[in-house]
Amino acid sequence: PYGGGCFQFDIYLDQNYPSQSPKVNLETTGNGSVRFNPNLYNCGKVCLSLLGTWQGASNESWDENTSTLLQVLVSIQSLILVT
Repeated sequence: PYGGGCFQFDIYLDQNYPSQSPKVNLETTGNGSVRFNPNLYNCGKVCLSLLGTWQGASNESWDENTSTLLQVLVSIQSLILVT
């Protein structure tokens, strides 16, 4: 269902990165009218335990020593943008 689609995300790395996880917002929401996935809200919220926006197991949370921005991007691609 996502084939040919263009999904725009804003990623913000504040001064506390990598001590704290990046902030991620989905911009592709049809002006707040479309929710593509249970983890992608029409307000732009991206729910991932890695981002601290979803409660998961302790080993799924952001770890400043091992977590990376690539891990966030792959998580969005593989865990959310799937059929």
